[in-house]
Amino acid sequence: MYPEGVRVFAINPGSTSTKLALIEAGEGGVEVLRERTERHAPAPTLSEDLERRRELVHEQARAWAPFDAIAARGGLIGPVPAGVYEVDEAMVELCLSARHGAHPANLAAPLALELAHEHGVSAFVVDPPTVDELEEVSRISGAPGIPRRSRVHALNLRYVARKVARELGARLDEVALIGAHLGGGTSVARFSQGCMVDTNDALLGEGPFSPNRAGTVPIYGVIEKTLELGRDGARVFFGREAGFKGLLGEDDLRKLEARMDEPPVLLAVDAYALGVAKYMLSLAAGERPRTFFLTGAGARFGYVAEAVRRRIEWAAPVVLVPGEFEMEALAEGVRRALAGEEKPRRIREVAHGNAGL
Repeated sequence: MYPEGVRVFAINPGSTSTKLALIEAGEGGVEVLRERTERHAPAPTLSEDLERRRELVHEQARAWAPFDAIAARGGLIGPVPAGVYEVDEAMVELCLSARHGAHPANLAAPLALELAHEHGVSAFVVDPPTVDELEEVSRISGAPGIPRRSRVHALNLRYVARKVARELGARLDEVALIGAHLGGGTSVARFSQGCMVDTNDALLGEGPFSPNRAGTVPIYGVIEKTLELGRDGARVFFGREAGFKGLLGEDDLRKLEARMDEPPVLLAVDAYALGVAKYMLSLAAGERPRTFFLTGAGARFGYVAEAVRRRIEWAAPVVLVPGEFEMEALAEGVRRALAGEEKPRRIREVAHGNAGL
């Protein structure tokens, strides 16, 4: 089936953009045939955001048809195992209800199911950001009723982890790795036996700070800021207005890289790199990795990548895989499903537990 590979229409809605791609995926790899990115201002609600993006997505799908399947970036669907998921009405309802959190990525599955009906193909989600494979010991925090949770760039991290494992001559389930995705959020994950057994919560939890997210913050400051701003205001502050944006008034790493001659910028960038290195090394307490890897758009920031590398290379070699490979990862996951290499799951079959979102 599909001996020459599959053509996949991929949908990736972000906070300020919609990324679309037509990708061919075969056993030899993936090739992006067409791609388009449209920028948007933030929308007040998910329903308004959905309406705004619908015409663009349908129009582009008709222009690039035919294709064999649709791949959608996963939304906040609650803690689930890694893998490929078939998009169905249950997933769409879960995304649009935002019961596990509201994010533009929640719109990918609804749009994908609409296209699946229109074009007569199947739609899938691959490694959503709420992939949760934490070891039980890693769930425990020091506060009763507040477990640690996993919300990371699972799609890109798992794709790059497979790539790094192959370059080491191994399968992912045969090698211990620790990787960091440096992007709009900063995700760190430890891979053991093919699973992300320890991670941070890169959305509103812990770990290194990022362009506009606070990461781990002293508890007294969290309490004071929440009292000052209220619950909703504090969520916005720590999740959208902190990090480099709060410290320097700028959350574009490319612009910050051009300002490294300014002492406040240099100091903040050094603090960022130190935070990434400290968190990667802290995960190594669970198991020493065969290698570390850095990925995401932020890994193109040469000063940051080098500053992290020199702080952690004493523990294990460091591999740089700069860039985001989410569209390729989506297409490759769909190929595995259509080729029978991986059985797609359905969201109804997965026990969510209490995400606490």
